[in-house]
Amino acid sequence: MKLSTKFFCVAYAIVLLSTGIGGSFLIKSVNNAIMESRVDQMDSAVNFAVEIFRSYADASYERITTDGSEGIKKQINNSIGDTVFCTEIILNDATRDEYLKLSESSSVSRFVEINDALIRESFCKLETTFGTYYLRFESDFTNIKNRSEGFWDIYTAVVLGISAFSGILLFLITRKITKPLRVLTIVTDEIAKGNYGKMVKIRSGDVEVIKLSDSVNSMSMAVKEKINEIRDEIERRNTFVADFTHELKTPMTSIMGYSGLLCSYDLDKNERREASLAIYNEAKRLEKLSLQLLDLYVLQNEKIEKQRISLLSIEEQLYTTCKYISEKYNIVLRVNFDDETVIANRELILSLLYNLIDNAVKASPENSVVRVFSKNINGRIYIYVKDSGRGIAKENIKLLTEPFYREDKSRSRKQGGAGLGLSLCKEIAALHSTHLHFTSEKEKGTTVSFSLKRGGKV
Repeated sequence: MKLSTKFFCVAYAIVLLSTGIGGSFLIKSVNNAIMESRVDQMDSAVNFAVEIFRSYADASYERITTDGSEGIKKQINNSIGDTVFCTEIILNDATRDEYLKLSESSSVSRFVEINDALIRESFCKLETTFGTYYLRFESDFTNIKNRSEGFWDIYTAVVLGISAFSGILLFLITRKITKPLRVLTIVTDEIAKGNYGKMVKIRSGDVEVIKLSDSVNSMSMAVKEKINEIRDEIERRNTFVADFTHELKTPMTSIMGYSGLLCSYDLDKNERREASLAIYNEAKRLEKLSLQLLDLYVLQNEKIEKQRISLLSIEEQLYTTCKYISEKYNIVLRVNFDDETVIANRELILSLLYNLIDNAVKASPENSVVRVFSKNINGRIYIYVKDSGRGIAKENIKLLTEPFYREDKSRSRKQGGAGLGLSLCKEIAALHSTHLHFTSEKEKGTTVSFSLKRGGKV
């Protein structure tokens, strides 16, 4: 059963029961009050009539005759009004059952229906000095009966009207209250079908409904983001596998080709030397690739030790190590670090800077300058590697740290790169609770920066 239907049925049942029971009790109470008031009025009139008859009986000094009783009955009826009538005065011993039940100086009453008329009869037994008398009184309660039935008819019509009106009103209110739940149900069904990111727009004054809709929206966006992350991860893995396969294919093809050449043909000394050298170089390339992959795996699953390191000592080592590559590509390398210390792992930071400088040198034109420098910004040491090379397209910047990604694949391959250097740099930066930030513009150069925790003055 739907919640709206259940709510409607429960609320409608409560309205009907409260209206029915409350109204019935009220009508019954009013009818009983009217009836009791009329009964008390008749009993008072009967008692008054009995006293009148007793006065006549005591004043006559003899037993009242039949002719005398008629006059007394007329006098009594004139005295007690129009609603109660003395209908009978029996002077002799009574033989009717109603009178035989009476004890001395007592009365009894009953209701009888005569031709749709409701009559209340009262029988009285009166003991006097001159004998026993029996009096019978009647009062017409038909009007009271009709009024009571009229009240019930009015009540029935009112209950039916209230039931119809309240039913329609409750139905509309129930539909309005449960509308947000129907909307939420539609949205969750859409999410279940794969339409992630579906949002609920509900205008409601109910705090619970607003919180529920916000939770559904948050869940929908979280699911969408998670699905997108999974898709991106799957895409990255597929790209990684494709790139890795491609990287293996070229050296393996060369190795197999030259190996087949050595096995199948009788080559002279120079040709064999050339083939052997090609196999050796491609094998070294595979070795370098495997070592880089191993380093990447280790960095992703390793905890490192950090210590205070002088940037000036890093500067000196960079000059010594990178001198060869800068001279090879005819690039001017300038390293200018402040006299600061940082909290880092020396070997990993050097590896990070080697890779960044290597990329900057290879991307720069001859006789250009590659600058490496530091800045103290808000208590953290920022290190920059800046070149004036060919730059990187903005849409490709986010892909730079992906394994095997190379913006210029042919040029990188000629320079011996496999596209893992920046991936290693990314992992090293993450181990130091920082990240690589790239700023680049086509044909104007690239700046790569990251920050380290300051260790204080030397």
